Amino acid sequence: MATEKAAPVPAGDVEVTPPVFSPPQRPNLGSLGDARVSLVAGADAARRSTAVDLRYMRRSDTASRLKRNPLYGTGLMRPTSCRVPRPSAQARDMLAYLNGATDCMDRAWAAKFSQAGALFLQPRRVFWSRPGRGPCGTYPASGSSAHYCPSNRGMYIGLDHVIQQSDRIDPARNHVPYLTVLAHEYGHHVQSMAGIGGAWWWEVSNKSRALQDAHSRRHELQAQCFAGVFVRTVRGSLGVTNARWREVLRTEYGRGDDRNGNPRRDHGNGEHYAAWIHQGWKYARIAYCNTWVVPPSQVS
Repeated sequence: MATEKAAPVPAGDVEVTPPVFSPPQRPNLGSLGDARVSLVAGADAARRSTAVDLRYMRRSDTASRLKRNPLYGTGLMRPTSCRVPRPSAQARDMLAYLNGATDCMDRAWAAKFSQAGALFLQPRRVFWSRPGRGPCGTYPASGSSAHYCPSNRGMYIGLDHVIQQSDRIDPARNHVPYLTVLAHEYGHHVQSMAGIGGAWWWEVSNKSRALQDAHSRRHELQAQCFAGVFVRTVRGSLGVTNARWREVLRTEYGRGDDRNGNPRRDHGNGEHYAAWIHQGWKYARIAYCNTWVVPPSQVS
């Protein structure tokens, strides 16, 4: 679950059982994280040629793009009716499932960008059966079940590989862990289109590895929260039961930096990796995913 780094476009100027943990009930976001963020244009701007492309910014805009992004002002993501084919361990069934779920995400997130008066382009779907190479390097990526490449707006998910990297959970029994993998990568696409994906890297690209990793954790945990927001909105139509969600939290906990054997600390520990996806699930509000204004202790 990774995303490659991309600078903003310049504007000319073993099953893991987690311990008992308490996801943040509502992070202390202060005035930066509430729903009173000014939108960049009128509510119908995305239907006109005046939709703002948030990927374009000046260097002086990066902190604002992270902390006061217009997307935060769009409020609750309302329930979405989503119908997808039943998945299985067969590649063709997983492909149909991923495509159907992506269709739902396209609709839900396009509506949010429309509210913000911002341009939205759909991601490219690279749901592969054989390893290959894209603009961001080879796939599968080491130790990752999926990745997002901003260079071509591509979501890369292996139809068999994702099952191997998800404790081999039978998708016919519980499809939700695979929905959350997809929703996380889609979250990175949302960040990219909102200018967040470029802004965080522009802020720390010439800084120390420690600062880069700290910003990367905020970036990854926000994508987790965005994933939880979407899954909450389709829980009725896709049968996301409490039992299935608990299994998701166990899986996500196991993906944390302190659990997966990766020496880098760039995604967040297991407790926070599970807590932030649950944060999005609990509130379904984009503003409550503003990881850029919370204390470091909540994104470690």
